[in-house]
Amino acid sequence: MVDALTQLMELAGMPTDIFMTLFVLAGIAIFLVIMIFLIRYLSETAPFAYVNARVRSMESRLLKDHKINELIESAGTTELIGFLEDTDYGPYLSEVLGQSEDPVVVEKALDIHLAHVYQTLANISPDGARKILKLLEKKFDVKNIKTLLRAKYVGLDAEETFKLLIPLGTIPESKLRELSETKEIEEIVSALDGTGYSGVLSEGLTEYEQNGKLTTLEMSLDKLILENLWKNVSVDGTEKDLFKEFIGTMIDIENLKIILKAKADGLSSEVISKYTTSKGYELASWKLKELADVESIEGVISSLEGTKYAPIVTENLEEFEKVKSVYVFEKALDSYLVQMGKKLSLRQPFGIGPIIGLITSKELEIRNLKIIIKGKIEGLSASEIREILVS
Repeated sequence: MVDALTQLMELAGMPTDIFMTLFVLAGIAIFLVIMIFLIRYLSETAPFAYVNARVRSMESRLLKDHKINELIESAGTTELIGFLEDTDYGPYLSEVLGQSEDPVVVEKALDIHLAHVYQTLANISPDGARKILKLLEKKFDVKNIKTLLRAKYVGLDAEETFKLLIPLGTIPESKLRELSETKEIEEIVSALDGTGYSGVLSEGLTEYEQNGKLTTLEMSLDKLILENLWKNVSVDGTEKDLFKEFIGTMIDIENLKIILKAKADGLSSEVISKYTTSKGYELASWKLKELADVESIEGVISSLEGTKYAPIVTENLEEFEKVKSVYVFEKALDSYLVQMGKKLSLRQPFGIGPIIGLITSKELEIRNLKIIIKGKIEGLSASEIREILVS
């Protein structure tokens, strides 16, 4: 070591005392840089120590493959509930399935469980993550508003309507009760004044009155949630950067679903542009405009060339041509988002990553549970159910 330093001093042509001073200062600078990095890393990850311990516990209770197979192969809903009794879903499902085999009632029970998961994560997470999770909780507001719209559309009374609602989210239960008492779609929109949802619904009322379809109002709500999420993750910071990639990809995928379905239904680019979120992660505004303007699904696939979504839809084009349903694309895109969530979980294992991984896994599990239970109620075979599950 001494010989090496002597050679360096000779090469530098410096006096010994000056060289040693500079050498010590360089060492101190390197030490300070390392310490700053460590302090920053610890300040970002330490707040997640408790929440990630809870997340790992929740992950350990996700359904294993053998349990999913048991559910698929079960003889009916009674046996299926028996298989779920010792899981997190047992308390939620046993009560409702004892009363009704209506898939809507079953979905409500599963959605309540999912809402409780989001609520738990938001309550125990650091501020930055909590804000995003609280925004994700608003999905249950949207689900409730859609339920209200559909209930009034088919003429359900106040009590029947209220039974379908999820008493969670940001709209108080007393307000949900008040909304259940309304008689018309227009009354719901008016009664939502002050909640943050009435504006977009008011804009869609004219079109609803012209065509009598709820799709306009429902898609406006979905767009509002995604735009609010994007607005809140488009800031600097490690936590937000990871959430930005996740939420941005989610928006890209939702936009692609709208575009593919619209092309299958022969809708115009003007209609498509009205309901797609203007900003995403990889699909910029100009690319969305380009995708909306093409004439067919094949045109969409061609226009996606060079993006990470091109291989996903290309690989499923042949299957789409067989079954003539965009569900094959939707299923593949949803599967991609789940896999991405798992990768992000590993990328930042001591920070926000595990929360994102749990969210995607839980959303997928509940979606597949809904498919399995609905399939059993409708008498589908095990093989038919497996075909429509998202993996």
